[in-house]
Amino acid sequence: MPIVLSLTGHLNPPERLARDAVRDWLSRAAVWFEGVGDVVLDARVVRDGEDRPVLLVLLHPAAPAAEIRLGASGKVRVTAITTPAGPGYHIHLCGLLRRLATEFRFALPLDDCTDPTNYFQSRDRGRCEQAFLRWLADACAAGATSPGLPPNHGYSHPGEVLTPLGPRSRAWRDQVAADPARGREFFPWWAPDLDPAFYRDRALVRLWCDFPWRPPLSEEEGELADQIANDLASAFKLDPGAELPWAEWLELLTAIRGDEDGYCVTPDDAGLSIELWKHLGPLPAPAKERIGYRRYPVRVQLDGGWSVEVPGELLRERNDDRTWTAWDGTRTVWFQALRFTKKDGAQPTAAETAEVGRKSLPEGEALAPLDRDGLRGEAVFGVVEEDGRRLWRLSGVTGASGELAVCNVYVESEADRDWAVRTWHSLRHA
Repeated sequence: MPIVLSLTGHLNPPERLARDAVRDWLSRAAVWFEGVGDVVLDARVVRDGEDRPVLLVLLHPAAPAAEIRLGASGKVRVTAITTPAGPGYHIHLCGLLRRLATEFRFALPLDDCTDPTNYFQSRDRGRCEQAFLRWLADACAAGATSPGLPPNHGYSHPGEVLTPLGPRSRAWRDQVAADPARGREFFPWWAPDLDPAFYRDRALVRLWCDFPWRPPLSEEEGELADQIANDLASAFKLDPGAELPWAEWLELLTAIRGDEDGYCVTPDDAGLSIELWKHLGPLPAPAKERIGYRRYPVRVQLDGGWSVEVPGELLRERNDDRTWTAWDGTRTVWFQALRFTKKDGAQPTAAETAEVGRKSLPEGEALAPLDRDGLRGEAVFGVVEEDGRRLWRLSGVTGASGELAVCNVYVESEADRDWAVRTWHSLRHA
């Protein structure tokens, strides 16, 4: 179970709030967090599953955004999962929330606060650190193969035990299970201070888990690249002698320089590149030894219980029409899940569902049908014109019991046909 900080407070003086007033309060709180400094990566007000406003505050990529809600009665509720970021995050966040309570005039009674580490009540840093070490030791004792990563991370990196800061060995996992103190280096935010280790490890988490190792293709990717570059520069400025990922930093700057659409704002600093080359030493290691889970294929969870494996460097987007797309400059994978029932309410078989989908396939060269693991599928391959470009398209349908996956794979060269087929074949249904 994760370590979850849960705080409840009330505005002072108490007042009944209209919906617009609630959203305005949360928006002002978002602006306050943005003004705290570069420790806050993002603060925005969104709608939750019940269409209620919630403020999401992201401080570290190794933990979900903290959630802040305000009820019509003036009740303030804060929920934050602080594992696996570390005790430094937990402690720093508690301090920020106390400051927020002072600025926005609400109390956080200790009796209404739940903190498994007891730090919010006691401010005992040592006790907080021990709670995080025990959490990790329990995960290792249970045989976790990816402690600290989302359950459906989909990474195919060959490491034995994947963590937010890179792969570890099974021997390491066994050692941490036996001696929790050995797990300290697992946490990317151990001390609450914003020191060189904080900036370095926050950048490392994003290099391992998020960065696609190519120029950005969207504003979000541009912001990601800028934030990683800023964190590495901050770590270097605070401690020029620190050990940093020099080769990957150079690769990041090369990707930023390749941004032709202006998604990044990091300036091109030739002097910094020269300094990095001085630290780099030998030529960069081969890909299997380099930082980055997204250098390998990633299995992505889709709607309807489906999943597909795509290259880690592809940009992945969920569209408003409930379709999904992954793409880069030369390849695109498009997916949509559909559900069918018979007139009598029964579920059609995989073969029956695939037959329904087959009737919608365009003209093209018929590929070998798919018959594997309870799935049935048909696909064609041929030339298509898209936005004035001549492309090759695999149009495929794959049926499961009552479910149909429609998968189109676009490539610029006929030579990528085998890759398109492998991508279609990689569809799985839970």
